[in-house]
Amino acid sequence: MVIVMRDGRVFQGTAVQIVKGMQDIAFGVERLSLPEYIDWVVANAQRVESVALRVQGETGDEKAASLVQEMLRTGLAARG
Repeated sequence: MVIVMRDGRVFQGTAVQIVKGMQDIAFGVERLSLPEYIDWVVANAQRVESVALRVQGETGDEKAASLVQEMLRTGLAARG
């Protein structure tokens, strides 16, 4: 899968690879686990963009897939 963020950044791969790529370029989140980073993204989307991402799942893989789908649904990202 390929997604394009609103700022033009492109991420490619599985949902987990996309979310890890996002984490790699984010500031101050290098010590967070994948699920913790996803929670951080959800909180920041609400705080900064006023966008509610309804991320679901028990595992990091499930949460990553849900996050990518929610970013596409809300327009924070588009399919590339």
